[in-house]
Amino acid sequence: MDHEPVYSVTSARAAQRDDIGGRERRYIISMAIRTACFVGAVIAWQTVGPWLGAILFVGALVLPYTSVILANAGGRARASG
Repeated sequence: MDHEPVYSVTSARAAQRDDIGGRERRYIISMAIRTACFVGAVIAWQTVGPWLGAILFVGALVLPYTSVILANAGGRARASG
């Protein structure tokens, strides 16, 4: 007897629409945090001091790069698993 392979639903990849939707949500949240860091940097520079403003400004600069890298790495890890 020749048996057909049985596939598990849990091993199926997520729909492309769901993957893109998740990436868009993560990107929007990341850019909202970046905007808050930038606005906070300007306000903190004027009120608290340049040290906190500089930290927030560096966060606003680094966040987009790390967000893209993490989103792309996360998509590949889920697809191959």
